[in-house]
Amino acid sequence: MISLRLMEDTLEDYTAMRNWFLEPELQEWVWCDEKGEPPVSLERIIEKYGARVKHPTDVFPYFILKDGGPIGFIQYYIQSETTVGIDMWIGCPKERNNGYGADALRQMVRLIQERHPEIKELFIDPEVENKRAVRCYQNAGFESQGTFIDEEGSACVLLTICL
Repeated sequence: MISLRLMEDTLEDYTAMRNWFLEPELQEWVWCDEKGEPPVSLERIIEKYGARVKHPTDVFPYFILKDGGPIGFIQYYIQSETTVGIDMWIGCPKERNNGYGADALRQMVRLIQERHPEIKELFIDPEVENKRAVRCYQNAGFESQGTFIDEEGSACVLLTICL
């Protein structure tokens, strides 16, 4: 069974994050420090996510749990008064392609609706070539609004869901 829990300010959570970032497929699609640099350090993980965990104000990080153990990450961030962005991944390779990402995303949509009733639209923007992610987000009910080039020059798909 899939569930979500807030990321905690623990060495275990930061280490799980670091271990996921060492996974080659994840490095291709998800922030792992700067491209071409060595894998992100535990200290950099704590630096980037620590403030979000300790003082969530506009970014809210969660772990995706399967049977109580962490298998992935999902966070939402307030983009505007009515719009929220989402980032997510399944960190454990053996847990991919099982529908867990779509399930976690549907749970996150409900959570956002409950905690932020003023939010009217959610978006997620994977790279066009990340076909597994695009399929997952569509399976969770997000609809493609077309493609765009992000600030790093990557072609991305904008997928949205209206609440």
